[in-house]
Amino acid sequence: MKILLVEDDVKLGKATSELLAYEGCTVDWAQDGAEAAAMVKESLSASYDIVLLDWMLPEISGVEICRLLRNKYNFQGGIIFVTAKGEVEDCVRALDTGADDFMVKPFKIKELVARINAVDRRKSKPFVDRVYARGAVEINRDLHTVYCRGREVHLRKKEFDLFEMLFVNLNNVLTRTAIFEKIWSDKLDTNMESLDSHIYMLRKSLKLLPEIRIKVVKNIGYKMEIEP
Repeated sequence: MKILLVEDDVKLGKATSELLAYEGCTVDWAQDGAEAAAMVKESLSASYDIVLLDWMLPEISGVEICRLLRNKYNFQGGIIFVTAKGEVEDCVRALDTGADDFMVKPFKIKELVARINAVDRRKSKPFVDRVYARGAVEINRDLHTVYCRGREVHLRKKEFDLFEMLFVNLNNVLTRTAIFEKIWSDKLDTNMESLDSHIYMLRKSLKLLPEIRIKVVKNIGYKMEIEP
């Protein structure tokens, strides 16, 4: 699934992009209304399945972008407003302009994913591929299995979660914060040291598979690389 995220808050935009990428999505991120309008025009809107729109944006407002998508570019995908504006009148205006859903900040990523799923379901398209393969490596998200060159790799629950997140973002750097908030979202008393410990254990579990490498990116986070 390809998503256009329109969000001018850099920290929120980066975190949302990374977490949606973890869910198997390809995310283009525009930081102001003019950039979003240009990206929409360039793609003729056909390449995006879902557009996530902030309302209050520099240059062009989210409402105007929504209007452009529906009226000028005949966009048939889903549009979800994700905004700090939370009055009933705001929601009504967004929906009347052509939005499919409306979320108020702050939000939980699980709820956003569920809403994306619901909107996309109404468009009769699958949200996330449950079996995901890169080269000789394949994971099954339902069965929690990993295979490399036809041989199963046995991982514990948290190791699989880490492997999955790094795998679907292959060759891309994920920040330690983004990984921690996704994998340990339900553990308020857990600290970053637990992440580093589980990365260490995951590497040990992969020691017989030298083609799969988990690299430390200093002061940022981790990334996975796989030899062809």
